[in-house]
Amino acid sequence: MRDYKCLFWDFDGTIVDSFEGCSFAFGKVFEHFGLNIPPEERKQYIGPPLKDTFTKMFGEEREPFARELYREYYINQGGQNMCKLFDGMAEILAKIKSFGYKMFIATSKREDIASEMLKEFGVLSCFDGVFGTVESEGRVDKKDILAYAVTKSGALLNDCLMIGDSIYDALAAKAVGMDCLAVSYGFGNVENMSKIGTIVCVDTPNDLLKVFAK
Repeated sequence: MRDYKCLFWDFDGTIVDSFEGCSFAFGKVFEHFGLNIPPEERKQYIGPPLKDTFTKMFGEEREPFARELYREYYINQGGQNMCKLFDGMAEILAKIKSFGYKMFIATSKREDIASEMLKEFGVLSCFDGVFGTVESEGRVDKKDILAYAVTKSGALLNDCLMIGDSIYDALAAKAVGMDCLAVSYGFGNVENMSKIGTIVCVDTPNDLLKVFAK
């Protein structure tokens, strides 16, 4: 593997085990719209932009309400508090940072929420920047968020690596022109990611240490 200098991390399913919290909020939205989608089938909805997911499910007219309803349950009704770092992730991130990498978050989650959660988890200091959805500035699609993050980082693309668990991470990396590493312990399908193009796949958070050790 090439000697990368800048690592761009996805949030949900890569650093944070947000299944319980996201599943709770999605469940409330589905219930409102009369859908019965059990928890074991909700992983597919974690990671993609909410706007895309709800537009496909409910149409353009009902999408804004569905998104606000989701955020109400996620932010204000306890969903966010159900999320946690994957086991050992705080130590893993700190160790990888100590190897000399510049590290950034590139997530479809709202940027302010991602920063707040990283601070609560005690790992915000591991990152040189946090980049996420900012609708007022037109950054919603993962590829646009990642491209903006790379520009702000000042890094060369050949020095950059995206780390994520979903096809959206692989697609964004390909669109921007950087490599992508897949993690299979998250919520996405790494086989689909490999079809887009990934350089390696790791099965546990601890495996990340082996990949990035210097």
